[in-house]
Amino acid sequence: MQSRSYKSLLLEGRRWIHAVGRGHEPLIGMPLGRFAWLLVEAARLHYFAFGAGAALAGSAAVPSASGSLRVALAAFVAGGGWGVGQLINDLLDRDTDAVNAPGRPLADGRLPAGPTMAVALLSGLALLSALLVIHPAAWMLAPASVILLVGYNKAKGVPLLGNLVHGGIAAVAGGLGVLGALPREGDAMPVALGGLASALPMLAVILTIDAWFILANYEKDRLGDGGAGYRTLPLLIGVRASALMRAAVVMALAAGIVGFHLTPSRPGEVALSIAAALGLLSVIPSLRFGTDEAALRAYRLAVPASFIAMLGLAAPLLGGIGLALATLGSVALMEASFLRTRHP
Repeated sequence: MQSRSYKSLLLEGRRWIHAVGRGHEPLIGMPLGRFAWLLVEAARLHYFAFGAGAALAGSAAVPSASGSLRVALAAFVAGGGWGVGQLINDLLDRDTDAVNAPGRPLADGRLPAGPTMAVALLSGLALLSALLVIHPAAWMLAPASVILLVGYNKAKGVPLLGNLVHGGIAAVAGGLGVLGALPREGDAMPVALGGLASALPMLAVILTIDAWFILANYEKDRLGDGGAGYRTLPLLIGVRASALMRAAVVMALAAGIVGFHLTPSRPGEVALSIAAALGLLSVIPSLRFGTDEAALRAYRLAVPASFIAMLGLAAPLLGGIGLALATLGSVALMEASFLRTRHP
């Protein structure tokens, strides 16, 4: 069992286009409403808070930032890009997900691959076209996001590199939020580079939070990842050692947030404290039992810990009520997905 390559995806897409063009295969093969619903399920909108939260946290790192349509658009593009990334990842990992998450629409065959590839490509192009609305210099983030996204599956073959690349995708989302909060007037490039440079501590924290989250994800996916030829850290060092590493990273993140004076308003401090507590609690099942089943239970705590941390960093923008609503809504959506399937 191996993860599919982008070359195989392109060949599969070309075969689908030829089959549709010759009338040998329907364009979608199911009612449009059902196709749209399965796409939403495959995009896993319950993870929207990761990308959107990272963008909002990046915006909060700009001293003069305030709520604006460009900041909101940056959050939407980052969250939407996360969904497109989920589609691409699931297209590549259909065989792996048949073991790790057999209920996903692409893994169990409910969602046809060809039309899904077309939607992912068109959606990605639409999101990239929105970058210039956010900031004239936002185009420079497009190559970084594409390279990180395309290279992620290969990066999983090298211990720790997959975590860093996935975290880099979140950091790009944070950078997009930074640009959305910067003024558009004047020479765009120096302003953009200066804003991104001043936000580097926040972007580093965003990267680390996401890399921590994906480590918890790898802990529960060892069986399928090993069969696919990936070499993630939990495969190399085991579940217990991976959980110990996550506990140490929680402490390091707390020190970094305080040391770089990223601690936001009182509501943000509360959210970050809750996130830290959930993060530490999430290591207990893995430490106690060291099994894949225990890692799956740990993941259920690690997911909300991660996006609550992102939203907590964005507290200066969201305000107390906005932070509470975003947190409760995200947790409710995530819990609903866990009630529906063990591998959301």
